[in-house]
Amino acid sequence: MRFEALPGSPLPDQLRDTGYDVTVIGQTQRILPHAVVEELVAHADGSFGPVTEGSTMPVTRRVTHAGIATVVKYDLRVP
Repeated sequence: MRFEALPGSPLPDQLRDTGYDVTVIGQTQRILPHAVVEELVAHADGSFGPVTEGSTMPVTRRVTHAGIATVVKYDLRVP
């Protein structure tokens, strides 16, 4: 069986720990519905704007958008 996971996902290691043979076979890209996260702060006039570097204002809204993400392809075999 083949599966894809985001880089850094713990799933491949978890499968290896349970005895499966998991091998990296490459990378590809996918459009993910949550790939882009935009953090916004509220301004005094009620509008929202992006968080600026060094700002101490709390993030008041997180918006997710679809975006292209690199995923790692794996081959999974039962031992």
